[in-house]
Amino acid sequence: MSFRNFIYYCALCGGWAAFITWAIQEFTTIQYIQKSLVQATIIGAMLGLLLALVVGTLDALLNSVSIQRFIRVFICVLVGLVGSALASFVGQSLFLASGDKAIFKVIGWAIVGVVIGVSIGVFDVLRAVSAGEGMRQAIRKIINGIIGGGIGGFLGGFVQVFFGAIPLGGSQTLKDLLPRFALATGLVILGMCIGLLIGLAQVLLKEAWVRVEQGFRAGREMILSKPDTTVGRAESCDIGLFGDNGVEKMHARIVLKGDRYMLVDVNSPGGTFVNGQRIAGPTPLSSGDMIGVGRSMLRFEERAKRR
Repeated sequence: MSFRNFIYYCALCGGWAAFITWAIQEFTTIQYIQKSLVQATIIGAMLGLLLALVVGTLDALLNSVSIQRFIRVFICVLVGLVGSALASFVGQSLFLASGDKAIFKVIGWAIVGVVIGVSIGVFDVLRAVSAGEGMRQAIRKIINGIIGGGIGGFLGGFVQVFFGAIPLGGSQTLKDLLPRFALATGLVILGMCIGLLIGLAQVLLKEAWVRVEQGFRAGREMILSKPDTTVGRAESCDIGLFGDNGVEKMHARIVLKGDRYMLVDVNSPGGTFVNGQRIAGPTPLSSGDMIGVGRSMLRFEERAKRR
């Protein structure tokens, strides 16, 4: 998946997740719950669950191999469900305690956005801890999620809360005349904002990434979120290059050492190349370098040149 498609689908699927949340509460007994605190907590939990499901799935497709995707998505959903329920409870409690000041609802949705942003990085942190790896990239991913989710939740929450207050003449508002439309539209905008900003933050704030220029699924891009990224034909490889007989099951590794990414050949018969030259040992990578493995070509990119 390319980064452009990742951002697009994060926004689109975020909107659909919010619409499904509205449909569930609209056509079930949730809308008849008398206690607003309970109702808000349930709606927030549903939205968090569905947003974490779609954003986590897209993140897994972008950054994980197949054997890890289900675990990654499960952790995202669990964190999204529990965290969003708590965030919605806190936001609604503050709203009621303040005498119905709408800003606290906005804050509640911002916290929900933060939870969703954090959820996509929890798996990376757990993996780094269990493997004894450096946590720099995993922590960076969570920070990016907090930034994107928080901003998206705040902006979307602002629209969601105040959209229904649009005056339509006299003392009538959009919420008074079209309550279902106002709620559905506000929630969809909220979901789209959270999804869009999380996707944008992950892409715009990334540090290093690889693009497949030639080979299996050319055009796909992957953020380097691990200190040791494997390249090969095996299902367990982080960058899978299937269908290329010139690529070994475990062909090469991209390793972060200090502040520099290094390319390491794993004793492959055909060798590994950088800009057309076969490497004899660990070789520093610079932004724009072309990595050759078999008949496949990968372009390495990073935000700033490391020294």
